[in-house]
Amino acid sequence: MNKRKWIITGTALALIVLFGLIILTTFNFQSNREDVLEDLTTNEPEEIIFQNSSDMSESDIRMLVEEKRITLKEFFENAKYYNISEISSEYTKEDDEDYIVVDEEFLNEFRMLVTEDVYGNYWDELIEITPDSDVLLNSRVYRGPKNLFDSIASESAISLYNVNEEILILESATNDKIVAMENIKLCPEDTEICSRNDFYRLILEKEEDTWKIAEFKEKVE
Repeated sequence: MNKRKWIITGTALALIVLFGLIILTTFNFQSNREDVLEDLTTNEPEEIIFQNSSDMSESDIRMLVEEKRITLKEFFENAKYYNISEISSEYTKEDDEDYIVVDEEFLNEFRMLVTEDVYGNYWDELIEITPDSDVLLNSRVYRGPKNLFDSIASESAISLYNVNEEILILESATNDKIVAMENIKLCPEDTEICSRNDFYRLILEKEEDTWKIAEFKEKVE
């Protein structure tokens, strides 16, 4: 093979290799791009189609769930707690850091809003204490761990802190049970990025012909 043919053959092989490298680079770039797009997905749940087999309309169900949720939220917003050192001289100021005190009026109202199972979880954490004789109270009082209600205020469907947007998502309903989620968001103004975008299970169940909240703290991942 003469020199001219060697040059032509070498050039052709170089072009083939170069073309292969271009194809391989393009494929790798496209794969990386798809990976980046996948990483940008959010934790938004898939679209939920509300399944309603109850005798109520969707609008009535939504109104009922929101009413119960807001009532429970306002209950905790306005709840009155006592310092244990002001109730009983058996406890000191240091004990105020360990215990929270609620009265029977608080418990009775809470019990009307939630199911017996939910109420029982908190009741089991309480111990009755005896107030000093000069403490004027009209009902019995109970002490519990200082953080007994902390998760309700910060991590639940009725979050009081770090939230400026709440969205109710209905999932299913029968005549005895309603299943929903509450989307708790914190979205600062002048930005499209929310620093909080959490979902919490919100369930209502009928107890003795009264709708009560059966779940509001379970986080949906």
